[in-house]
Parts: sequence; structure tokens; C-alpha cells
Amino acid sequence: MSNSVYAEKTLNEIVPVTIVPLSELLFHPLKKAPAQVISLQNSLLSSQLSALIQSVAVQVGDRVQTDQVLVRLECEDFELTREQLQAEKKALQADQQFARYQFERSRKLLKTRSVSEESHQQQRSALHRLDARLQLIDSKIKLAEKNITRCLIRAPFDGVITQRLVHKGENVSPGTHLLRLMNTRQLEVEVQVPVGLVDDLNYKTLDFVYRKQHYPLSIRAIVPSIETRARHQRVRLSFSGKKAQPNAFGMVEITLQEQHIPANVLVSRNNQLGIFVAVAKPDGRYFARFQPLKNALTGRSARIERDTLPADSKIIIQGRQALNDQQAVELINSQSSQ
Repeated sequence: MSNSVYAEKTLNEIVPVTIVPLSELLFHPLKKAPAQVISLQNSLLSSQLSALIQSVAVQVGDRVQTDQVLVRLECEDFELTREQLQAEKKALQADQQFARYQFERSRKLLKTRSVSEESHQQQRSALHRLDARLQLIDSKIKLAEKNITRCLIRAPFDGVITQRLVHKGENVSPGTHLLRLMNTRQLEVEVQVPVGLVDDLNYKTLDFVYRKQHYPLSIRAIVPSIETRARHQRVRLSFSGKKAQPNAFGMVEITLQEQHIPANVLVSRNNQLGIFVAVAKPDGRYFARFQPLKNALTGRSARIERDTLPADSKIIIQGRQALNDQQAVELINSQSSQ
């Protein structure tokens, strides 16, 4: 018997098959990656002065509000400096007032040539020197007042004290770390995502999963730097609603927008992977049509491009391994996606 006759006989042979609607097989792939919640403000508060610690008003775990006093430094030396400068300023203001009087008198006398031009210029210079000294005193007073405000270490934002590094009675210098304050409201999630997924990160749902709770996310930024060895990119995600705890380690679950079909329904024909679809003839009988799937890989679910097949397409499940393209089939029953 020739090959053509055998092929014709095979195609005419009716094979019993079961089918499942495509809509029951389709699913959205779920990708997972480890992730961590990061506070956007996690600050070490430091001293700007050399001073003795008078008191520390907070403990680790305390919640604080913006401008709340956290640490008090001994400030008497700076207050005394301010008082001395203010007294010096008053003395200079008195000298300035007298120098101005002498200058105005000298200017009047110059008109009647009762004083020399040189004497008049000396009066002008004396007044200008006093003006400059007063400006210098004013700047020193401002610095002293600024240092007095620095004696009170205040919270720059709402948050939680996570470290207390000093105690009452200790001497500190500029730059000494006092407390660590973490913002518990401005939080993001950082996750490392494979480069291939980042290039087409079109998702249906995006959640941070921590202690069996799901926290919806949205993409804020993709860091434009690739880690060479792992071929990953860092992605920063913002919470869309309720937020997890700072520093929490969990998983980011990405439900992709694209739809896939399970790997166990795929078959190989002519070096192509695809599925068999039962197609009705005008007389009500059915035949199997092989539908190749682009970029399908053995052992992996395959992407179904939009408009490739209608959702009600009859996908052949049982009996598909023995089929050829255009093979006559008989639908013996249908099964659910379960």
C-alpha cells in the first residue's frame, strides 16, 4: 500500500476525543520574586555641637511626630555667648550713635571750612568701621541663636525610633550619631526582576505577600542598571493601599496580563509545538486542526496571542497524541479544566 493511500486512510479514520473549551484552559502566569519593604527616610540623627547630653526623651520603638524634641544638649555656654554678644552690640551701637553725630557735625563744619577735608574723612571712616563691626556682631549673634536651637534635637519627620545610641551625661561632638529615626509612612518595595520579564512587564495584578497578606502595588521606577551575573534589574514599587511593615521580607507576586495554556496539552507536529482544535464541518462532523503556537517550548506553558483562537474553541485533550492534522474525530464527551 502506498504512503498516500495510507495517509488518506489514516485521515479518514475517526478518532474518539474529548475536548475542553479554550476559556477553561487559559490562565494568567504567576511570577514570584523575593522582595523587601524599604523606608524612604531612615535617618541617623547627629549632633551639630560639642556639648553634654542633658536628656534623651525617647526610647527604641517610640513613635514620634515632626518637630518633637528627642534629645536636649547642655546649652548654657551658647546662651552666655549670646548674652555677651548682645552686650557688645549695645556698646557698639552707642559708639555708632556718637560717631554718626561727629560725622554729621563735621559735614556741616566742612561747608564753612571750619574743619579740614582730611578730618571729615576720618570721621566717615570711623563711622564705617563701627557699621562693619555691628554687622559682624549681628552675624555672631545669629550663629549663637542657631546653636541654641541646635541644642534641641527635633524629629525631622513622623516616624519610629529604631536605635538609641547615646545616654544622658555623655559628651558629644559634631557628627556624633544620637538616634536612628525611620519613617513608617513613606515606604516602597524593592524587588529584583529578570531582565527578560522587565522588558515586557505588563501585569494584571501586582502584590507584595507578607505573612499570608496581599498588599497591592504599582511600579514607581525601574532602575536602569543590570546586575551582570544574575541578569536582574531592581524595580521600585509603591503601595496602592494598605502598607506592610518597614524592612519586611516577603514575595512579590506578578500576575501577567498575557494568557497561557498549560504545557500538558501541547503536542509536537512537524517540529512545531501546538494544540489540536476540533473544528465542525457543514455536515456536523468534526476534524482536528493543528494550531501551532509561536515561541512555545517543551515542558512550559505556551502564550496564546490575542485573537489567535476564539475563547469557545474546542481544544482536544484525550486522544490528541494519536491525531494528525485534518484527522476526522468524534467528540465523545467534554471535561472541565479540573
